[in-house]
Amino acid sequence: MWSPQSYKTKGLAEGLLEDLLETAITQSEAVINSPYSLPSILSLNHLACRTGIHYQELRNFVNRKNHDSYRKFSIQKRSGGRRFIHVPARNLMHVQRWLNEYVLKKVPVHPASYAFTKGSSIKKCAAKHCGAKWLIKIDIKDFFESVSEIQVFRLFKELGYQPLISYELARLCTAPTSHISPRRHYKHWRTREFNEVIPEYDETLLGYLPQGAATSPLISNLIMRDSDKKLSEIATKYRLTYTRYSDDLSFSTRSKDFGRAKALEVVFEVYKVLSKAGYRPQLRKTKIIPPGSKKVILGLNVDCVEPRLQKEYKDRIKQHLYYIEKLGISEHVSNRGFDSIWGLKSHLRGMIDYANMIEPDYSKKMLDKFYEVDWPV
Repeated sequence: MWSPQSYKTKGLAEGLLEDLLETAITQSEAVINSPYSLPSILSLNHLACRTGIHYQELRNFVNRKNHDSYRKFSIQKRSGGRRFIHVPARNLMHVQRWLNEYVLKKVPVHPASYAFTKGSSIKKCAAKHCGAKWLIKIDIKDFFESVSEIQVFRLFKELGYQPLISYELARLCTAPTSHISPRRHYKHWRTREFNEVIPEYDETLLGYLPQGAATSPLISNLIMRDSDKKLSEIATKYRLTYTRYSDDLSFSTRSKDFGRAKALEVVFEVYKVLSKAGYRPQLRKTKIIPPGSKKVILGLNVDCVEPRLQKEYKDRIKQHLYYIEKLGISEHVSNRGFDSIWGLKSHLRGMIDYANMIEPDYSKKMLDKFYEVDWPV
């Protein structure tokens, strides 16, 4: 239980100046007594004490001098191109998880957001569009990576933290931008002036939210709150339902009279909101789906009363079980290019577990067949 008097008494006993203690109390109460009841973080050293990570290590993460802050690799996207993943160093991940648990999780996201928060799910998001006659789908390109270090700094500052620690928290949640990155060609990714106060913190390019950092999902949601509000206003204006699941934006209406002309107006207005916020739409993934066409959101069919698995997904599960029974496990593993029987087993069980979140009755039937297989491992 926070007690400013006890804090001051203890500080005076340790020889700290009264003015310094009063400033610390004021800064602490700004976040402790905020609507979100956030923890006080007065300095990087204070954060070191709270997280159990040595101050100098945190300092190295902040000044970008620790080149082992992230392990970077890429994976192939199903839609083409590569996705870059940043895995934080163990202690950096620990700090990010602490910030998630004690700071970021306490701040509510916009009601239209359905990803990365407790109780949210793909099914709940898709359910908002069941029975839609017209559907508009828009994807944001490089969603996490479009968020700059300065935006993260502003977020922490808006939550009540002082400028310096907000800056340092932003550095702990972002990755440095390479000097050969295409971002170097854009003004809003370049720092405006040399950091004279703390020269070792100086960088010519702003960092960005990396995919793989523990804090990136929640931070991206919180930074999108203002855009979500504006997009919701667009939806209200056109009598649409709006949801966002990470970088997937959906607008729908149950009215047949909506029309393609209005849909194009919505797309244009959404693009303007995203552009102003620093995001770029994935143009080839923008879709206007009229009445009579199949409606799919986040991989789920919404042409019914509640979200359902697509027939293709169910067929893939049935195919695995059929060929395992017909050809045997080993031959099916070889034919489908799995590394091992364990790999096939884990993959199939994962598909059935996902199905359970959407259609429990169907999943139970498939799981019974799964257990009938004589798995050697």
